[in-house]
Amino acid sequence: MKKILLIASSLTVFASQGVSQNFTPIQPETFKDNMALSNAWGDFDNDGDLDLVISFKTGDVRLYQNNKGEFSNIGVQMGLPTGGKETRSVAWGDYNADGYLDLYVGSNRNGNELYRNEKGKRFTEVGVKLGVDIPHVSTRQISWVDFDNNGTVDLFVADRMGTNYLFRNDNGKFVDVSKQTGLDDARPTVGACWFDYNKDGLLDLFLANQSGTKDALYKNEGGNFIDVAADLGLGGPERASNQGGVDCAVGDYNNDGHFDLFVANYGVNSLYQNDGKGGFSEVSEAMGISGDNHMVGASWADYDNDGYLDLYVAGYKGPAEDRIPVDRLFHNEGKYFREIDTAGTSLSGADHGVQWADFDGDGDLDISLTEGYNIKGHHPVLRNELTDDLAVKSLQVTVSDGEGLYTRAGAEVRLYDGDNQLVATRLVTTGEGYNSQSNQAVHFGLGDIGPVSVEVTFLTNEGRKIQKADNIDPANYQGTSLKIKQNLY
Repeated sequence: MKKILLIASSLTVFASQGVSQNFTPIQPETFKDNMALSNAWGDFDNDGDLDLVISFKTGDVRLYQNNKGEFSNIGVQMGLPTGGKETRSVAWGDYNADGYLDLYVGSNRNGNELYRNEKGKRFTEVGVKLGVDIPHVSTRQISWVDFDNNGTVDLFVADRMGTNYLFRNDNGKFVDVSKQTGLDDARPTVGACWFDYNKDGLLDLFLANQSGTKDALYKNEGGNFIDVAADLGLGGPERASNQGGVDCAVGDYNNDGHFDLFVANYGVNSLYQNDGKGGFSEVSEAMGISGDNHMVGASWADYDNDGYLDLYVAGYKGPAEDRIPVDRLFHNEGKYFREIDTAGTSLSGADHGVQWADFDGDGDLDISLTEGYNIKGHHPVLRNELTDDLAVKSLQVTVSDGEGLYTRAGAEVRLYDGDNQLVATRLVTTGEGYNSQSNQAVHFGLGDIGPVSVEVTFLTNEGRKIQKADNIDPANYQGTSLKIKQNLY
């Protein structure tokens, strides 16, 4: 089947029965094994392309090195585990500021591991030495974020079975500040998203909580966090003990400059629209994102480069011995979402991890999926087959600190057209897609927009600081990204 043009909305979208021909599985033998849970993209060897790490229920942690679009698993020779304790989460972050991405791996109540990247040659486990192994934590979302705006990335670890953890990074050494900051929440947390929801220059924290409990939104008051979810209507619906929040994803789906929030639930999913004044409205039903499901991972992406963020949500159904994936792809039509039927296509292959990335550098977003609960499952990587004329209608922006280090998770990137009208807004990711944090450029689909101005908002000790690059021609950045380094204040 071919793509069809919807004249009414002026958007080129995928016909529901033709999705599989627009996303092609690559190297199916390489990505055939099941029991994969979390996935994260990061350029660990600094060669300019994105590599992929996958964690498995078996304890295997595979590192798929990207060599011009071809992947090979080099986890063993790099010093990563091949079995043992169940690994539930992964996150890339340069904790020691040496210019190489390190890897934090979370287990299910068997101790976590922090692998220091030895300049792209090997990984060395240093979690026990640095005090971030947390022996009994049931780890879910991991976040490398600078919560105190002092320039170093701190470490947040969500616990499915106990209190959450926040470690302050003091020049490469970690201090547990969970209690003193108020983030030692004992509710069973699975998802965590950091963003400056009220634009006061401080990263706030949304938590998706399980087992019938309410979700949380911790307002950052300068190192002390206060849960304001109840005041803002973000606690979620009333839940039975087998219901709750699983994953969260932050994105400006309506291009108004304010970050909205999607929460994947065991139960009714939630879409919260940010009013730009510190408030939210639940709009899932009105926007066409509805249903009472068993959803797990979610991620925003403009997969067809039309300028609007679309949403992929992964989940599953059935008994433990015979679970099958239930995946939902919502195409953003501008004023509402239209669900694409993925049944029987290559896009119906996830029950946990969802991670978008332009791994082949052609301008459109490809996708990595994991299917851990289906005994016949796999962990496919799917190449987006947008035509060349559509793929090039995009711009990727890499945001770094003043030293060129990728430590600015939570920074905001906005595009403006030639008339200085806002086009779209993206967040430098702090984690989504089920218990992972990728490290990659933010991606904008541009539709027919020409030269743009790029505005980056950095969160600093002096508040929100804006840097702008004008008259950017996206054609000059095909196959690469526009790099914006934080000015030192």
